[in-house]
Amino acid sequence: MKSEIRPVTAIWAIAVMCGFSITSEAGQIHLKITAPRVDSLSVPVHAVIELPEQLAGIPVEEISVELIQQGNLYANVVIPGQIVMNDKRQVELWWILPWARANSTSTWFATIKHEPRTNEEVFSWKDKKGEYLDLLFDGHRVNRYIYAYDNSAPQHVFETYKPFHHVFDAQGQNLLTNGPDGVHPYLKDEILYPHHRGVFIGWTKLEFAGKTYDFWGMGGGVAQRHLRFLEQTAGPVLARSQVLIHWNDKNGEPIVAEQRQTTVFCQSAPTVVLLDFHTELKAVRGEIFLDGDPEHGGFQYRAHNDVAAGSEEVKATYLFHKDDIDAHKDKDLPWAAMSYGLNGRRYCVLYMNDPDNPKPAVYSAYRDYGRFGAFFKQKINADETLTLRYRIWVLEGKMPKREELASKYSVFVDCPKVEVLGL
Repeated sequence: MKSEIRPVTAIWAIAVMCGFSITSEAGQIHLKITAPRVDSLSVPVHAVIELPEQLAGIPVEEISVELIQQGNLYANVVIPGQIVMNDKRQVELWWILPWARANSTSTWFATIKHEPRTNEEVFSWKDKKGEYLDLLFDGHRVNRYIYAYDNSAPQHVFETYKPFHHVFDAQGQNLLTNGPDGVHPYLKDEILYPHHRGVFIGWTKLEFAGKTYDFWGMGGGVAQRHLRFLEQTAGPVLARSQVLIHWNDKNGEPIVAEQRQTTVFCQSAPTVVLLDFHTELKAVRGEIFLDGDPEHGGFQYRAHNDVAAGSEEVKATYLFHKDDIDAHKDKDLPWAAMSYGLNGRRYCVLYMNDPDNPKPAVYSAYRDYGRFGAFFKQKINADETLTLRYRIWVLEGKMPKREELASKYSVFVDCPKVEVLGL
């Protein structure tokens, strides 16, 4: 890569949503950021804005943004911004806040123009139609959304019965996560638990209309099937993808309609990726109940199978927000971190559970082969939607200190506030 900038998946920044208007095709916006109670480092932030009429009909890919901080450490350093449409069809201005001291305020100026982006290092999408969608940054693979579905033979069904996300290493060459890799489900000597795939979600016991469905290992002929892409955007600051997935019974009829959104932001090494996973699960045919146990349900991260097959030195270890945590019993932990070895390197994964997600939640964070995540039970009434948000931060290197991990979580739940002051 030409620099040490690396992509990181989206932080759901909570901004003060003040609208304004610009009277020319290029305008400068005055913004104020108030930092949270902890120091903030490389944090994505955004404000909801109104574009001028001259830019309103222009594709966001043709709008460039530059931001400069007034005074302080980063004074006169030009930082790229990006205009993004959200699911409410509002316009968001995104950029990366390099650093902010706890409880401080800073002033920023954003210049918005109608001109092609000139940034050399940007996100882009590369789709292998019907199989997977790669996200690249500066030409290097970041992650991969596997969405193939093939019911032509039992083996093909096994390999494609649920969509999931892979994570690549910092070089964009090797996978850090697990997949089926063409192995038959009963050949356990080759791949341990091949139904655990990368970054995924499911429950082994989903109750609907008096029956129980396995949307974890996809037993009984059920499947999570990708229907279509709803949104894709990419630029110098972020890349976002939204998809529609149906959780189907054995007859191919949906029980749950899932809208899954992931966003990736650009950040510096040693970060590999920071993945914000935002999903909406709608009960489309009647009331459902998500059930199971911590080993077989929820949103999960599974490390590459070489961790399971390797020596004790590469096995997964875990760290929590304080000492003496019993992950088998303690509930509603704010975060859990896992460290594992792969390809001669060490990696850490910080899993953050949004405090608005259902409770009680129990982390399955003790398996040395590297599968962990938070589990809960929840009813979803007919035609209602359950919204879930998570963040995963993957970095290369040894396990950070507990204080650094706690700070990352604090910014997740209490991120910088952005206020539009005017032109």
